[in-house]
Amino acid sequence: ELGGYVESSDVSGISVNSYGGSQQRYADIRARIPADRLDRFVETVESAGNVTSKQEQVTDVTLQYSDAESRKKSLEIEQERLWALLEKADSLDAVVALEARLSEIRYELESYTSQLRLYDNQVDYSTVYLSISEVTAYTPVTPETTGARIKNGLAKNFESIVTALTNLLILFITT
Repeated sequence: ELGGYVESSDVSGISVNSYGGSQQRYADIRARIPADRLDRFVETVESAGNVTSKQEQVTDVTLQYSDAESRKKSLEIEQERLWALLEKADSLDAVVALEARLSEIRYELESYTSQLRLYDNQVDYSTVYLSISEVTAYTPVTPETTGARIKNGLAKNFESIVTALTNLLILFITT
C-alpha cells in the first residue's frame, strides 16, 4: 500500500508441546519502506497492535557516497585519457598495457556504480525490523487500576488451576 516491500521474513505457526501447551505464533520481518512514507507506516503499525518496544537509528552515508562518487569521476577521466592514448599507441606493448588498465578501470567503475546504487537505495528506503508475537492476554498500554489488577490476578489463577486440573486428569487417565 505504501510502496514498500518485504526483504526477508521468518514466520512460524502454532505448535503443541508434549505437555499440551502451545508455543505462540511469531513473525520476524525486515521490510523496506519508502523514506518519505516511514512515519505513516509506523503510525499504521502502532494502531494495529500493541507496540512494546520501539527503537530508531539513523545512518548517514553522505561521506561514503561523495567519496565513491568522486572516485568514480576520477576513474572516468582516467578512462577517457587512456582511450585517447590508445588511439595514438604505435606499439603492441603499449596497446596491451593500455587495454589492461582500461579493463581494471571498467571493473572499478562497475563496482562504484553498484555501490552508489546501494547508497541510493539506502537513502530512498528505510529498513524496518518487525518482531511480531502472538499473545494470549493483551498487555495494556496504560497502568491498571488496583481493582483491575486484582480481577486479572484472580482470572489468571483460575486459568492456571483449570490447566493444572486438566493436566492432572490427563495424567490420571494415561497412567
